[in-house]
Amino acid sequence: MSLEATVGDDGMIYIRETDQPEVVAVTTAAKWEAFVKGVRAGEFDHFVAEVESEVG
Repeated sequence: MSLEATVGDDGMIYIRETDQPEVVAVTTAAKWEAFVKGVRAGEFDHFVAEVESEVG
């Protein structure tokens, strides 16, 4: 699975998973930018660590 994101003609950000392309989340550019900054800053890394510890 991977995520795809694009900017619509209306300036909104459209996000979907490649496994379920019919399900589309829509957000504002400001919220998307804040999310990307959080990912880059490692704010969500604990979610990955939790999954890895459950699997491993």
